[in-house]
Amino acid sequence: MARHPIGTGLSVAVAVTLFCLLLSREEEPDDPVFAVLFGLVMGLVFGLTAVSERLRQRRLRHLGTWDGS
Repeated sequence: MARHPIGTGLSVAVAVTLFCLLLSREEEPDDPVFAVLFGLVMGLVFGLTAVSERLRQRRLRHLGTWDGS
């Protein structure tokens, strides 16, 4: 997951957006906009978490304390 932070963020964004669209009501015009925005926010959160984990692993590898698991 940490090797591909952009792919992680995009896949989470698509999955959350589709899930929100499945739960949306047809009579509410703002529901698709909310679904897309919520999906993008969740994708950004997961993507930034993956980037943070990648940087943490790089720092630990540089220090020699990471065993690779």
